[in-house]
Amino acid sequence: MTMPYGRHNSRILTMRRLFLLILSAAMIFVCGGCYLAKQGTGLLGYQFRTVPINKMLKDDGITPETREFLLRVLDIREFAMDSLGLRRNKNYLKYVSVDKDYMIDVLVASKDDTFDLYKWWFPITGSVPYKGFFERKDAEKEARRITKKGGYDITIGKADAFSTLGITADPIYSFMVNYSVYDLASLIIHEQTHATVFIKNQIQLNEEMATFVGDVGGLLYIKDRFGEDSDEYRTAVLSKEDYRTYINLMREIYGELQAVYAADSSRGYKLAEKERIFGDFRAMVAESYDSLFRTPRYRGLRQAELNNAVIASRMTYNLDMSLFYDLYEKRWQDLPAAIRDLKGLKKIKKNHKDHLRGIIESR
Repeated sequence: MTMPYGRHNSRILTMRRLFLLILSAAMIFVCGGCYLAKQGTGLLGYQFRTVPINKMLKDDGITPETREFLLRVLDIREFAMDSLGLRRNKNYLKYVSVDKDYMIDVLVASKDDTFDLYKWWFPITGSVPYKGFFERKDAEKEARRITKKGGYDITIGKADAFSTLGITADPIYSFMVNYSVYDLASLIIHEQTHATVFIKNQIQLNEEMATFVGDVGGLLYIKDRFGEDSDEYRTAVLSKEDYRTYINLMREIYGELQAVYAADSSRGYKLAEKERIFGDFRAMVAESYDSLFRTPRYRGLRQAELNNAVIASRMTYNLDMSLFYDLYEKRWQDLPAAIRDLKGLKKIKKNHKDHLRGIIESR
């Protein structure tokens, strides 16, 4: 029987932790009004329910599956910090049991005839093109508010995890027990990259950088722990290749639509062309799926929601990854060396990508 960790267990908080949580709650109410107050309350609720992983591992009542998962999390964490050089902090040392298979609902809104994203501003992060909610009804309420403005495409996606950028220690969540080792490793390394390097008001840069480190670092973890001849490594490679195919398809649609939106045409023509492009894409995927993808992971793509917000949200994480892979090649595929370069971005006040290009072009 698996114990319901983090759900109803009562335990004494240290005075220091209690003080930090109260202080965090007070800052939330001062800094952000109703939205940050409610989401902050949700975050603190999870923080109060966390259980140390080491404590769980001493309990004979947890299932072998949960034990293996928790040990894997600790091992990935050590690899990210010791082998890759990501920030050493208290992330992923605690576990939270949740009653759903994802963490937050994320709202993205874009103009329906351009890729001009709706922006929100928050302390610490600055301006961001998405807004997260612990309850879907709140995301839907905000979506209705933006829809009333007219001329927006909207999507509400699901996020598996998020980084608090060191404000609190990020825990691991119960639903992640079902993740493949590669998916778990890339997620933890992605989020730990945010905890290591985060440039205010540069969301595109931050997400592309974390995606690069998470993807490459996750595969390196599998290679290091299982070997290149293992089923785990072959599965991870297939997963990474299919994801790259998916993103390339999204990037092609983005390029086609950018050309349509830039043309001197009527709004009606642009919207009609958008629907034509989406229709052609769905037909192409239905006809050519087996020649495009090597796993069934993206079979639902032909029925998936498509609009400007969906495409733009994918590009926030993957629009131009070549810069980071060029840096990786410059460092002879030494990811820790590339990460050291990325850490240096914290000292650069502007033109962060130009700084990276300078490193790549140097002798």
